[in-house]
Amino acid sequence: MIKMKFSKAQLLPLVMKLGDYLKKGFDHYVQLKEADVELDPDLLAAFLTMQMDSWNPRIAGKAVMDSDTKQACARFLGGVAFNLAK
Repeated sequence: MIKMKFSKAQLLPLVMKLGDYLKKGFDHYVQLKEADVELDPDLLAAFLTMQMDSWNPRIAGKAVMDSDTKQACARFLGGVAFNLAK
């Protein structure tokens, strides 16, 4: 049996960056709403996907975001930003 250790503290930089992206999505929603542009969570996700393009987080030296995971993350954050802002 392989024993692996995992510390929640290792997630802190990742979680902080996710918070930054959530704020970017929220701010983007507010700016576009002020310009009378209709948005949905998928449009916010597309914006966040572009913002995350060069972000390649690592935990304990391991890459944790492949393109599918990054896209799912952007959709999650876009939905949260949308729901917070509406």
